[in-house]
Amino acid sequence: MIIDFRTLDDGASLDADLCIIGAGAAGISLAHEFIGTSVSVCILESGGMELDGDIQALYEGETAGMPYFDLATCRLRFLGGSTNHWAGWCRPLDETDFEDRPWVSLSGWPIRRADLEAYYQRALPIFEIGPLDFDAHAWEGIEATRPAFDEAKLRSIFWQFSPPPVHFGEKYREDLEAASNIRLVLHASVVDIEMDTGGGEVTAVGVRSLDGRNGRVRAKAFVLACGGIENARILLAANSVEPAGIGNRHGIVGRYFMEHPNVHSGVIVTRDPQPLMENLVLHFRDSVPFQPGFAPSVDVQRELGILNASIRFAYEPDTESGTYAFQELWHGLKDGRPVRGLGEKIWQVLSDIDDVSRNVYRKVVEGKNFTTRPRYMFVACESEQMPNPDSRIMLIPEKDALGMNKVRLDWRLSELDRRTVEVVTRLFAEELGRTDLARFRLEDWLQKDSGWGDDLQGSNHHMGTTRMADDPRHGVVDRDCRVHGVSNLFVAGSSVFPTGGFATPTFTIVALALRLADHLKTRYG
Repeated sequence: MIIDFRTLDDGASLDADLCIIGAGAAGISLAHEFIGTSVSVCILESGGMELDGDIQALYEGETAGMPYFDLATCRLRFLGGSTNHWAGWCRPLDETDFEDRPWVSLSGWPIRRADLEAYYQRALPIFEIGPLDFDAHAWEGIEATRPAFDEAKLRSIFWQFSPPPVHFGEKYREDLEAASNIRLVLHASVVDIEMDTGGGEVTAVGVRSLDGRNGRVRAKAFVLACGGIENARILLAANSVEPAGIGNRHGIVGRYFMEHPNVHSGVIVTRDPQPLMENLVLHFRDSVPFQPGFAPSVDVQRELGILNASIRFAYEPDTESGTYAFQELWHGLKDGRPVRGLGEKIWQVLSDIDDVSRNVYRKVVEGKNFTTRPRYMFVACESEQMPNPDSRIMLIPEKDALGMNKVRLDWRLSELDRRTVEVVTRLFAEELGRTDLARFRLEDWLQKDSGWGDDLQGSNHHMGTTRMADDPRHGVVDRDCRVHGVSNLFVAGSSVFPTGGFATPTFTIVALALRLADHLKTRYG
């Protein structure tokens, strides 16, 4: 059942066994696991079915520290959450990401990769990918020649792409609407978490809509699933019983904000780009796109004292090439839309017919991808960030339209973060040269003693602000994602990550949500 909160009476009260706050990847995956059970579920979604500028403005806030995206644009506040604009990159965390690494401050999860293995398997069909094959073995299933890199230094890795990226709101809306035990309430923003007098149990959450309507939801258990920024914001703002905010007796809520620093770290120079284009760009297996890349081995991470990181080949296509024009013409015809500059595009194809013919043969006869001639080639490095208590989310006095304090994101990177990018890039450059695949030019900023390049950006991956730890002095939630000291409040999403690895977080977010669903079924099912 789907309800618009704005159609309910002011002061309405709803009851459920389980209340899930947020309908993105985590919240929807969690709710879907309860369809058809005896557990009544209420999902609260701040937005509606589509993007709304006034609701999106509730994300507005300040940024400090490293340059960062506008907070109102790097997330989406409607059904499906940020899966409405993600690119579909999927990869599990590495086993070493869960381990205590002495050279990485505050590393180590209270669970192991093995604890998530079955949930990673269960997540594959949710993303329409598979099998669970993301490392060197994947070379055997694609039409490519594996570079002869020294795996003791740089190991092969792969991402799989959800094809096309699954938008959770679109994919699961009908299931949620048809489920008799599920109520999805739209335009229902949580503005308060009500506690008993001792602060050990949540009794209800306060809900408000932009038209000024108020209400409450009472439940046996509550799950915050609003993303790495909003999860912390809601906990910090719920300070009527706990003055510093719920789960924040040790001052950890909002701290340890992590991102994946994303940079172009070097340029590839070669007279013949074709072998690199054919082997190190996107491949398909059973209609699932696979993207190869490389990462430092565990031994190299340990010996050199660096973080986990990925590096992959990328390029800017030559928009003047015949193949580029042919692809635009092909997609226009296939989609039934007019192609701008039709005559010019046809002339580009005819003027570069040899390259176009080669690509058509590759596609039709060999079943391979088009490889558009590159304008220039570079490598993209995406790194783990070391947990840093000064990298954090804080409340500021300014209020949003619902009366909630806005946030300041203070993103801070360390010297280890930068050194990791430099070391991994140099390893990649050495292997390119040793195998005679290409030559490499390190970006100027990496040849200096410190600092980052102008193209540094995050990846819209918000992690760590309600981190998981067995000891409440070091984390906000325990290994079951329950807020320390609160019997019935749980957190879902990448905000619980103690460390972030380099893998895009959505695949692990869903695996953790499935694990949390199993745990909640044993308690409340």
